[in-house]
Amino acid sequence: MHSAGVRTGFDQFCPTCYVDCGKRATTDASGNFSIAGLSPELLFTLLLVREGHSATFVRRHDPEKGPATASMKRRATPGDPKQIVLGKLVDAQGTPVREALVTQRGVHIGQGRGFGDVDWIDLVAVSNRAGEFEMAYSKPATAMILEIAPRGMAPTLATLATGPEQHTVTVTDGASIRGRLISGGKPIPNAEMLLATHSRISGTTYQELRIGTNANGEFVTTNVPPGRVWDLVPRMDSLTAKGLAAPLTHVETKDGHEVQVGDIEARPGFTVRGRVVLADGSPIPAGMRISLSPDRSPDRQVFMLPPDGAFEFRSVGKGIYMLYPAGEGYQARAAEYGVEFLVEGSRDNFNVTLHPSKAPAR
Repeated sequence: MHSAGVRTGFDQFCPTCYVDCGKRATTDASGNFSIAGLSPELLFTLLLVREGHSATFVRRHDPEKGPATASMKRRATPGDPKQIVLGKLVDAQGTPVREALVTQRGVHIGQGRGFGDVDWIDLVAVSNRAGEFEMAYSKPATAMILEIAPRGMAPTLATLATGPEQHTVTVTDGASIRGRLISGGKPIPNAEMLLATHSRISGTTYQELRIGTNANGEFVTTNVPPGRVWDLVPRMDSLTAKGLAAPLTHVETKDGHEVQVGDIEARPGFTVRGRVVLADGSPIPAGMRISLSPDRSPDRQVFMLPPDGAFEFRSVGKGIYMLYPAGEGYQARAAEYGVEFLVEGSRDNFNVTLHPSKAPAR
């Protein structure tokens, strides 16, 4: 079992911190396996690993719905050392770190960089008993940007040169961030806290960390990568039913430290209402959405537009926001991708006109 998550509500533990995570089994000659004694409160992500094959995930599997099924693809063997990164993971004492997940985050080709899942032989790899791993790209490259996520330790980003040399990467426990979410002195339970790197330059961004508050409004996020500044904020969607909004908190992490952010005060949020209108007079097409995103935050609310284009966002705090209408063939004229505006109180009649986008030149 690679990771897990609760069926309802928000996780109060990191996805790999549940007791059931790390349980494993070996398939028989027919590919069957069994892992017993799993918590009925959880859904699981399974990681399948076999030598000579690409690692495969089965995501959010519900054991109550029957057996998990998956197929594994045979891994192509790279013909050029410049297509490969060889690594070895150790902890601070030099002990090999096994079963760490290694994920591609980008590749250097000459003077340029590439991002995305295109052209990779290995999208993920897993370190073996000796802490060793191999990542491969379909073309010669100079280096690869990798995110290394050991179980129970902090993820780390590493840019490693391709070639026959094996690189040693040291991983650590990282930092912990602890706090409490309250409103009017009372705790806010079952809200989801979102933690994201403040700098979001491609190749330097970690995956978002999410953690739920307990009955006392408390939360603790463990194994946070050190040496970075993080944005910490309750997800808007988790406070909408309570009509609350909370400010963004900035946190700096150091290895081995516990950061106490104290009480984060949520206050009554504002409401932003408006309408999307198409300049050519066309009706709102089915499936058109509009999203609201705070400045410098990865959080967002998404609203499915009805035929009349009316929208409403609740639990909006003070600050700068962007509205992103998503409809094929249309865009806002003021900005290519969205509309920027300031929230200092509730806003009504916030109308957004979308114009037909120009077809790309051929």
